[in-house]
Amino acid sequence: MWDTSIADDTLMLSQHTYERYLALDQLLNCQHPQTQADSELLFITIHQANELWFKLLIHELEHAIAALYDGNELLAYKILARISQVLQLLVRTWDVLSTLTPDEFRVFRSTVGQDNASGFQSYQYRQVEFLLGIKSRTKPLETPSGEHHIDIITMHADATIQQVLLEQWKRPSIYDATCDLLRRRFPHAGVPAPPQDEDFSRSHPYSREVYHIWYDVYSHPKEHMSLFQLAEKLVDIEDIFRQWRFRHLTTVARVIGQNTGTGGSTGLRYLQRVAIDGMEHVLFPEIWEVRNHLYEALPDPSR
Repeated sequence: MWDTSIADDTLMLSQHTYERYLALDQLLNCQHPQTQADSELLFITIHQANELWFKLLIHELEHAIAALYDGNELLAYKILARISQVLQLLVRTWDVLSTLTPDEFRVFRSTVGQDNASGFQSYQYRQVEFLLGIKSRTKPLETPSGEHHIDIITMHADATIQQVLLEQWKRPSIYDATCDLLRRRFPHAGVPAPPQDEDFSRSHPYSREVYHIWYDVYSHPKEHMSLFQLAEKLVDIEDIFRQWRFRHLTTVARVIGQNTGTGGSTGLRYLQRVAIDGMEHVLFPEIWEVRNHLYEALPDPSR
């Protein structure tokens, strides 16, 4: 015979520890639908879960940046591999949200935007953008009354959020840290030095010196395997980040069409602009530029 009282006590203790460790009491009481619509809980849960994933992305990107400044590209690669998986998961969330039909969303949509609330206001998402190297402080926001440029830092009324964003904006991005690694690894290549004032709020300027390093890395991957893998993982991340933006676009098109978005934006047209901009202004320009020229140096296989 088993002494079930001991097993039961152990189970009750483990459940209590699990609940306390994850703060489930607080976490599961953060969802407050404001209508009787069955699908409103889906909408709230996905966006809250996304904010948790954004928090993790910020943590991991900062960890990867620190690893690069320590000269440990292999550790950075390992962290970036995790970041890629998180971004893949975020892309999949649009598949779940796209099950929301227009008639379902219409029932509770007014509660989403009743205080001009919009995903555009996610300050953690802006931190992710800054860490990836998207450093523009102003965003063109189209509204039915015309186009406006809005400062994505000062738009927040909370001074604490403003300070968090301002500090993140000035910190190095993942590619700033990567280029610093290249500068130290190839001291005679002429890679531009980091800003003396340690203000990295400017977007990364294209560098021929950085391009030549990446060209050599891609031309001789066996000799530079760790850097080759690092570059490919950066490309993975930018590729998946683009997919996230395009799935956002297609999901909005499916649910609300070309109607005005919450917060007063033009919705679909704004997201189209963002998605196209991500293709035209790449995060890691020299790595992408290598792809334009690498094949020119290869022998013609038909000969």
